[in-house]
Amino acid sequence: MATKKTNNARLVPFILMSLVTLIFLFWAMKQCDSGNREYAMVAEAEARENYLDSIRRVEDAAQRNAEIDAEAEARAQALLRARTQPLPGDSVVRIPASEVVVQKVTPLYSTINGLNVRSGPSLKNGVLARLPLYTEVTFMGEVTDSLYTIDLGDITPTAPWVKIQLADGKVGWVYGPGVSYYKYQLKGVITD
Repeated sequence: MATKKTNNARLVPFILMSLVTLIFLFWAMKQCDSGNREYAMVAEAEARENYLDSIRRVEDAAQRNAEIDAEAEARAQALLRARTQPLPGDSVVRIPASEVVVQKVTPLYSTINGLNVRSGPSLKNGVLARLPLYTEVTFMGEVTDSLYTIDLGDITPTAPWVKIQLADGKVGWVYGPGVSYYKYQLKGVITD
């Protein structure tokens, strides 16, 4: 009976090539995994910057509107003064001017029925109040530096916490998607 001889000269290059291919695959998978983490960090930074840019744009528009309103008021006052200047020979009675204080505030509206107002920017902080849908609050001009992802039921937004003041003067924090410059109801939120 004849024995079959295997040719080791063909087997060695095959084993070497298989080993090199396997090492390359492990290296490539490791490179892809590190790229995904860097992409996630860049995407989070871009989302945060876009959110803050939208807030800045709205505040800039409000500032421009305030400047336009102030200019229109100044023009109206000048016209009124021009129409009411005394003529020569008229008697003039001076009335002391009262001081007018105008405070500009940015109103926000709750977009979630039963939105929790917390004492700090975290779910661990105590609840100060619960807001009904469309409740007007005052934006205090402060948001957290970081973005937070919170499961609200059917949606899981990523946004910062926003500092607000209630009508009764209490100051607290709400999750960003819970308030807006516009009155609308945030869809997909499951409340208790």
